[in-house]
Amino acid sequence: MTLLATVSRTVRSVALAVVTEPTTFSFVIPTYNERDDIAATLDAVLAQRHRPKDIIIVDGGSTDGTRELLRELIEREGPQGAITLVEEKQRRGVAAARNAGIDVATGDVVVILNADVVPPPDFLQRLDEAYRRGAGMVSVQSRVINTDCATGRFMQATHDVEYGPDAVGWTEGFSCRREAAANARFPEELPGAGGEDVEFFDRLRRADVRWNVDYSIVVAHRVPSTFGGFWRQWRGRGNAVPYIDLRLRRHPLEAVVATRALASLKSAALILAIYPMYRRALDRARLSPRGRHDLFAFWLLAHAQMLAHRAGEWETIGRLLRARRGRR
Repeated sequence: MTLLATVSRTVRSVALAVVTEPTTFSFVIPTYNERDDIAATLDAVLAQRHRPKDIIIVDGGSTDGTRELLRELIEREGPQGAITLVEEKQRRGVAAARNAGIDVATGDVVVILNADVVPPPDFLQRLDEAYRRGAGMVSVQSRVINTDCATGRFMQATHDVEYGPDAVGWTEGFSCRREAAANARFPEELPGAGGEDVEFFDRLRRADVRWNVDYSIVVAHRVPSTFGGFWRQWRGRGNAVPYIDLRLRRHPLEAVVATRALASLKSAALILAIYPMYRRALDRARLSPRGRHDLFAFWLLAHAQMLAHRAGEWETIGRLLRARRGRR
């Protein structure tokens, strides 16, 4: 046998070993006042048929008993348990919490899981197949679990309208190679929850990380079931927009204010015109299990979603303007 043939056979053998070796996974779960949801998420994570190497929970200073509950769950797991709790002294934001979890993780792949997401028992088993085939990151599908409330049905219908069958980058239950995640990093200059996940995915894409999409893998997630919770969620997402323009896109503050003012005028025009918001509600109601019986509730929620988002934007702009005046 020639030297070239020997080397070729060795390379093929090594490649085969890499492909057939099981993938190890680390779950990274940021928490902040998640007592009502985290237990179900951890139960699902611990019930995985393909056992995770470690489960990293990063708590950003919860005040609702989340930390105490987590300590109880970890104690129940015993010294050989896979759960590690990282307790931050102050809330630094979901991006910083995820980065802290990635720094502690030891698996080949990190699964970024929100504390209200419930993966199915074969979730890691299915992901393992994708990573053995050479995936660098994997997007999966998600469905709202609490559709017994109007906000849950509205959010699921909104997901179906806006994304449909088309692949999107960041999804609930997103995963990627740990080395790629450590190099990309979540943008900690965004203090809240909004836009940091899309920026993280874009950084991975710019680094040419191989992207796989498997919408046959479905995770369940819970959304706010009350109007107040719904409003706070969308106000929080609105909070992020000025930071994205200012800190990531490097727009001057004056341009950010002008852009948000135009967006607010557009929203006012949509509301005054009546029909566009009615159409938005109707498109979503058609996808609801209750059909047109949800039309009025969806019409109200469509307005609340838009207004909460704009309120969050102006809340951040006010904060930025006050900070600039304070530096003068």
